[in-house]
Amino acid sequence: MPRDAAIEALLTLHGIDSEIQKLTAQRDLLPVALRRIETLANQQRQALTEKRDQIKHLRARIAARESDLRAVEAEADKLTVQMNAARTNKEYSAFQHEIAAKKADASRVEDDLLTMMGDAEELEGDARELERALAQLDKQQAEEGKGVDKDVAKVEGEIAALAKKRVAAAAAVEPPLLEEYQRIAAKKGASALASVVGGSCQGCFMQLPPQICHTVRGGRQIVKCPSCARLLYMA
Repeated sequence: MPRDAAIEALLTLHGIDSEIQKLTAQRDLLPVALRRIETLANQQRQALTEKRDQIKHLRARIAARESDLRAVEAEADKLTVQMNAARTNKEYSAFQHEIAAKKADASRVEDDLLTMMGDAEELEGDARELERALAQLDKQQAEEGKGVDKDVAKVEGEIAALAKKRVAAAAAVEPPLLEEYQRIAAKKGASALASVVGGSCQGCFMQLPPQICHTVRGGRQIVKCPSCARLLYMA
């Protein structure tokens, strides 16, 4: 039996809404891969910033230790001059002891410097690796972004075309029925309608009373599923 014109108009609108929902989901998924790249790039930038801060602080410590080394060496040189001017063996021996202590201090500072310089070289190597990785991610993001923008624009064009069709389709639905449909669609999206197959609502898969199935099969009246409140139609 042919369906009532009101039901046909509603099904047309529902079909358009379903397509719009599908395209909208497709559009929203397009930038997902791009966002993953952006997230990874931001993580790399943060890691690079932290690495550069570590290098900066370590270089400051190296400069301070180099200053310490110069000071110790200057003190050792001063003591050497004083030792050479000593008048007694006791004074000479005392200066020798102090100079040896200063040289030991200088040796410890030099060891510290060598360790810190090695650490700085390793950090700078890490920073260069991060810079290369980040440059590659930025390039990948720019290249893929062009393709995503193009695809998004295409899908949005299709959505816009359907939106125009929807205006005409909605105008063909009786106002009370349209209001009811849109109220349900506000909660259930494009699944505001559900087909009846084998006596079951395909929205919630509950078995329907025979009388409801009979009414839906007649195609002359809009009926709600008593379980999920979707509007029913015979597939």
